[in-house]
Amino acid sequence: MNDVARAGYDYSLKRYIRSFLFWFTNVIPFSRFKRASLYRWLGVDIEEGTVSLGTISMDTLHPENVHIGNGTAIANGCILLTHFYDPMILDEHAFVRGDLYIGRRCYVGSNVVFSKPVRIGDGVVIGAGSVVTKDIPPYEIWAGVPARFIKKRIKTDSDIPSEFKPR
Repeated sequence: MNDVARAGYDYSLKRYIRSFLFWFTNVIPFSRFKRASLYRWLGVDIEEGTVSLGTISMDTLHPENVHIGNGTAIANGCILLTHFYDPMILDEHAFVRGDLYIGRRCYVGSNVVFSKPVRIGDGVVIGAGSVVTKDIPPYEIWAGVPARFIKKRIKTDSDIPSEFKPR
């Protein structure tokens, strides 16, 4: 959370067109893989490869701060936010933004909310309806409101198949 910055206010026509295009990609029935390429075109940092995205609500103010790894599947109804309200700044209404990293080969269940900029490790499973407010280490299962640790997916690092080991 050290790499947060003030969220900018953008009232340009480009912002409204981009918001419409994000809405459009969720309304028109594209395939889950085509939707990922459309999000990539709109500025979201998505690794090349198989990424399956359902109809999700993406942060339209700063889509360049969302990073999604290869092989990740995000189910319908998820909300990916990169900005949040900081109640500790008293002199004005302050929205702060940061980067949301979702690792490679993760599965995010339906209706998961990422309410702060967080870092999700590789191979993580997040249960449906969870609210993620803090970083999640690799190869763990988390669920709940707020999301809590359930169990590890692997016993030792040698359990990770060689093709899934970090580069």
